[in-house]
Amino acid sequence: MKLLMVTRESLADKRYGLGKSLVPLIAALERRGVTVGYLCQADASASRLASLQGLHRWLVRLLGRFFKDTDFAILSWCVLERINMGRLAAEVAAREGYTHVHCHDPILAAGLRWYARLQPAPRSRWGVTEHGFGCFAAAFPAEKVRVGPWVMRWLRRWEARTLLKADWVLTPTRLGLRQLAQDLSVNPLPPTWHAVPHSAPELAICSRAGARHKMGWDAAGLYVLSVGRLVSLKQFPALVRALAALPVPAWTLVLVGEGNRAPLQALAAELGVADRLVLATSDDMGLYYSAADLYVSTSLTESFGLATLEALSAGLPVVCTAVGGVPEVVGDGAWLIPAQDPRALTHALQTLLADPGERVRWAERARRRVQGWPTADQMAETYHAIYAGEPGRAGAEQQPPASAAAAAESTPGVNL
Repeated sequence: MKLLMVTRESLADKRYGLGKSLVPLIAALERRGVTVGYLCQADASASRLASLQGLHRWLVRLLGRFFKDTDFAILSWCVLERINMGRLAAEVAAREGYTHVHCHDPILAAGLRWYARLQPAPRSRWGVTEHGFGCFAAAFPAEKVRVGPWVMRWLRRWEARTLLKADWVLTPTRLGLRQLAQDLSVNPLPPTWHAVPHSAPELAICSRAGARHKMGWDAAGLYVLSVGRLVSLKQFPALVRALAALPVPAWTLVLVGEGNRAPLQALAAELGVADRLVLATSDDMGLYYSAADLYVSTSLTESFGLATLEALSAGLPVVCTAVGGVPEVVGDGAWLIPAQDPRALTHALQTLLADPGERVRWAERARRRVQGWPTADQMAETYHAIYAGEPGRAGAEQQPPASAAAAAESTPGVNL
């Protein structure tokens, strides 16, 4: 088996998101003897991108005025960029003899499917992982991109047609799979669609004292950690405001992620807590999880919550919003709160920061939650079986511990 992984990722995604989740899987597949190639946006040629930008400007001038209720310039560029990656994937797969192509984006997969027909080589098996919660089309309005109702219907139909042609479709949770089927009006669920979780994180965890000494943190300080891109969906301003209002001993908030820091720094200065906010990037997240007292996620949406699983694996008490696939992932191992509920967030933070014993109890729940979580090698077995078209093979369907599965009981009309 020769497998080509294809993403349309940025540096931030590669460090904290999609690329990070694929690294242990790729290594495990290679241990099974699978040859794995990795194709991302950095592999697209500058000349091709320049041509694509010219085409994009022409389309916006020609058609933009017909899409008054849609951010046509943004939407069309997102589509063109992904179609171009699909074209590149089709060419590379044919030229280098890949037997399987795994696309981590449905529009990218549509581009692959179109351009694969133009290649002389035999067709590769191909499939898609949907990394958002629900269908990809719904991510545009979630990211504040205006999409009119007619355009949204067209995008959903296009996505459904693409996925129904794929040899496999994966989501990281059962809840996400259910939402995807509902969004695209696909019922019953095709036998080629599966919920496949991310594997147990592989982190270099050390003692709290050692981690703090290495990073120069106060040995007796109280540190709150959150991880993710500095974008509106993560709701980091809400976390800063909640902490600033707490009547607890001095705390430090450490936000690890790529993005525009200026708005958060301005907010912290306005609230008088500029000296308590640390913004960082890192390739050694184990050090941060080891040093922190508490992990918090205030995200408005998460398909899985990989950083949250990492925090649980590190034995941190965790507070997170009950969004997307998160309840299935954390089970009873984290303090779940509603999204956009300042009272619930403040109560959870006040309780855990003011009471060391409560933090110890939630840390123990975190450790219990991740016991028995599938390893990268176990998940590689699952992926290998799916690629081979044998998902029912013994041992192929790895799932998280039972309490996660219980959170995703099937509903009438949708077969999970």
